[in-house]
Amino acid sequence: MSTATDLSLTSLPTADGFQGLLATVRDLRPRLLEEQDATERRGTFAPEMHAMLASTGLYKAQQPRRYGGHELDIPSFLTLVRELARGCPGTAWCFCLSAGHHIQMAGMFDASVQDEVYGSVSDFLAPGRPVPMGTAEWVEGGWRVNGLWDYCSGSPYSTHALVAVRIVGGPHQQPIGLVVVPRDQWSMLDDWAGSVIGMAGSGSNSIKMVDALVPEGYLIPGGMMGVAGGADAPGYRLHGNPMYCGQSAGYAQLEIASILVGTARAATDEYERLLRVKKTPGPNPQPRYTAGEHQRAFASATALADAAQDVLDNAAQRYSGFCVDAVNSPQGFSPAAAGRTAMAANQAVDLAWQAVDLCFKMSGSSEGARNGARMQRYYRDFSMARTNIVPKFDMEAERFAEAYFAG
Repeated sequence: MSTATDLSLTSLPTADGFQGLLATVRDLRPRLLEEQDATERRGTFAPEMHAMLASTGLYKAQQPRRYGGHELDIPSFLTLVRELARGCPGTAWCFCLSAGHHIQMAGMFDASVQDEVYGSVSDFLAPGRPVPMGTAEWVEGGWRVNGLWDYCSGSPYSTHALVAVRIVGGPHQQPIGLVVVPRDQWSMLDDWAGSVIGMAGSGSNSIKMVDALVPEGYLIPGGMMGVAGGADAPGYRLHGNPMYCGQSAGYAQLEIASILVGTARAATDEYERLLRVKKTPGPNPQPRYTAGEHQRAFASATALADAAQDVLDNAAQRYSGFCVDAVNSPQGFSPAAAGRTAMAANQAVDLAWQAVDLCFKMSGSSEGARNGARMQRYYRDFSMARTNIVPKFDMEAERFAEAYFAG
């Protein structure tokens, strides 16, 4: 197993294959745009798109090199997610919240468990549900898991599930834990498509486990967002990469923000298209892109989307620096650092929302209000995402300030 000391950001692993993967995502954009409506009706992207994401190596973007992945750094992975969302927000949500959980799998679980789990599949994909909506009961040599977890985004094509549980018996003293469960031990409910106002293509189905049996090491004590990261994390000891220092808090907000900043880019793209093909009303119609009110709106929306992206990129880079600090400090990853990351990510979300809202308002009723219109879909997708518990600045601000002054 490898270790590292006195790390700096310049010594992090390079983003091998990033430019190729980025080009692949951008090449997929026309198809993603074309399939948006079908993705929304289906509840997730098509099996053909799933096969394409697998064959191009996109699913391996964040997977450790030890297990055949690219091990992209966090800013690079989030860029891929953002570009996917520019083509289809629902697809990006489903992809990110299944292919983006190596931070937990490769960071928190012991080497022997990682060898078994990663060794059983080519691409590790798993929804992560941090709310303990089921139980793990100690049985000889392992755990019996039962429960029903809703909002398991990414579950349609996942190979495993990462879910929080209430611990019953066993060697651990903590009341809750995180368990990884193979796909053949759980079932996905058909309860997502057509059930929500937006992000209907995100594959956020519920999953159910009935007497699922997993080995002892497949459960780690503590909450997904509450496990302290640092040099002692199994993932850092195994991979020597601070990205796998066992810290989730803060990263979850970056994931959601990357999807929503990409959605803002999608909205500005669509608004530009409308300006080029539509004319102003009245006796002397003119191309909308020549009208002052539309020029001002497009410029403002572009600036807001640019600012959102800048904030997100810097927050992701800062988070990577916090991971380096965590493995160089006996205190590990501080709650204040997690809170600072989350707040910045949520500021990016707020800027992105302003861009989407402006594009929606200025697109006109024939686009903003019409069922099937892309602009309406982006507005609905973003509106749905804002109800998620993650992009809530005020909640993160209180947690950050409490941790900051306690330190």
